[in-house]
Amino acid sequence: MRNLPPLNPLVSFCSAAKHQSFTKAAQELNLTHGAISRAVKLIEEHFGYQLFERRNRRIYLNEKGQYFALKAEKILLDLEKVCEEMHQQSTLKNFSISCEPSLAMRWLMPRINTVHKIIPNIDIQLSTAGGPIDLASHKIDLAIRRADFKWPEEYWVTHLGTEWIGPVCRPNYLNTANDELPVSLHTRTRPSAWADWESLKHQKLQFSSEKYFDHFFFSLQASIAGLGIAIGPNFLVADDISEGLLEAPFGFVETDLEYVALSLRNPEADEKLKSFLSWIHTEFQKAM
Repeated sequence: MRNLPPLNPLVSFCSAAKHQSFTKAAQELNLTHGAISRAVKLIEEHFGYQLFERRNRRIYLNEKGQYFALKAEKILLDLEKVCEEMHQQSTLKNFSISCEPSLAMRWLMPRINTVHKIIPNIDIQLSTAGGPIDLASHKIDLAIRRADFKWPEEYWVTHLGTEWIGPVCRPNYLNTANDELPVSLHTRTRPSAWADWESLKHQKLQFSSEKYFDHFFFSLQASIAGLGIAIGPNFLVADDISEGLLEAPFGFVETDLEYVALSLRNPEADEKLKSFLSWIHTEFQKAM
């Protein structure tokens, strides 16, 4: 580091070099003409030769001055960029989200990286849970839930959309069953899902047997593997259908279940919360 010139005067030198004027550099940096002149002199004394030529009450960079000014300005710009990045990291805001397990794994997580393009300086901490939640004690900024329980009156509620459900299976699963009845796949978190669909659709399917799984996530993975036909909420299967992993041979019907986002803070008073809710509401609508 012994070869480095004094760094504070270096800023003044670069400004004077850019403007080819001590006066304009002083105006830019809110310093006096004399302060700029002394700073440039310190840089020149460090190298032992002049970097400016003084002619007719004006200054001009000489060849060595032009070379050094070009390199020094780039270094200062790079340093400024690094400092800005450090400042952004120091202001990175943790954003804690609690989400229904299957919705988190099959819908939210594949989309989470796009949030950073919309909301910079946000560090999302995702946890999975369903049903009632104490936002304050768990330090949760936002909880995404099915609206099938009562929440405290002080919670702010953002309505995301209603759920549509329908049977889903691997493409051609029903056509390759060799005249055998399909297997129905159930989830223990929503044991009435098939009955709900049959009631809403006014249609009943016949099955050879049935299998049970702990969450929609597992029953849907089983249907992708060709193990049977599952009930799929639209939010959880939209990506798989668009990618050709699943099909919905009987379509979807709207249920009376709604998804909501719960928060302790008013979204209108919190820009990051407002932006995130706007993003997630838009993504929900795409799946409907």
